[in-house]
Amino acid sequence: MGQQHRDFDYHRVCRNREIETRVPRAAMLLIGGAEGDTSGEDAATRWFLERARGGNYLVLRVGGVGTQAKWICDRYKDTISSAAELSIDSREAADNPDVVDYIREADALFIAGGDQNDYQKFWEGTATETAINYLIHEKKIPIAGTSAGMAILGDHYYAPDHQGVISSEILDDPFHYNTQTIHRSRFIQPPYLEQVIMDTHLDRVNRQNPETRYGRILGLLARVIYDDDNNLDHYAIGLEEGAFVAIDEQGIAHVFGNGTEIGQDAYFLQPNGALPEQMWPGWPLVWDHGGQAVKVYRIAGDPEGSGYFDLKDWTTAGGGTWEYWYTKGGKSGLRKTVI
Repeated sequence: MGQQHRDFDYHRVCRNREIETRVPRAAMLLIGGAEGDTSGEDAATRWFLERARGGNYLVLRVGGVGTQAKWICDRYKDTISSAAELSIDSREAADNPDVVDYIREADALFIAGGDQNDYQKFWEGTATETAINYLIHEKKIPIAGTSAGMAILGDHYYAPDHQGVISSEILDDPFHYNTQTIHRSRFIQPPYLEQVIMDTHLDRVNRQNPETRYGRILGLLARVIYDDDNNLDHYAIGLEEGAFVAIDEQGIAHVFGNGTEIGQDAYFLQPNGALPEQMWPGWPLVWDHGGQAVKVYRIAGDPEGSGYFDLKDWTTAGGGTWEYWYTKGGKSGLRKTVI
């Protein structure tokens, strides 16, 4: 089944009329950005789909339908009633009643990767935004996001106009010209992510990404604190590409991954009671506090999701290690100390 409109495209990839459906359970799945048929991905996906209770799986994106729904149909068809893709590519389409109906019928929602700017430009302040928040707060279905789709789930989100700022740039100047698109809005409002900014692909290094993003997530946290009148009550979550953070209805986050030594880690950052010592336009960021500026809980994901972190209190945790992150000045970089 498909419906193609000038500015939206809906395609249902598969349907299973035999499966028993029940009321879905609220949950979130945050995905670091590089899915690839791994044991950690399989475990996290099954955790997510179990909470759909046999219902309808919908992928939201821009730029045309993709292959995520087909991937679900090929591997997990026996767990869902249907899987479909919906591409919403204009504000007019985002207010279309058919689009709204497709969204409201979902029992599990996956927001694909892409460009945060497109999601903001086309969906924010529309009936699509209202429908997504209806799914979260009234229908209470599981919601997932990968890469850009994960970023917009945060209370704060970074939506660069072009290539995003890199770690050395934001540490050397936390007001770098490419940090002007850090947003705080009431766009999508999932529970447990208030006052949180998130970043993905922390460990990716390639031609387009010459540095890892660990320093960037520290700089973004410093900026949202500054932009909110130096209010320290802010947090950050950063994921390496192979990490999957599954948040249950009680706000407990379990981290799935493949149990390898690299590439599966999730990081939960919170300021440790002190503002940056130096944070001025054109000057390097100094956030030291005796080497204890930001307290971070690091969990290496495994296929069992055994490491956990409580997003209600940002204190109760297990299966990981506490670290301090700090910087003494710009391009000299992020420093870490295991507690």
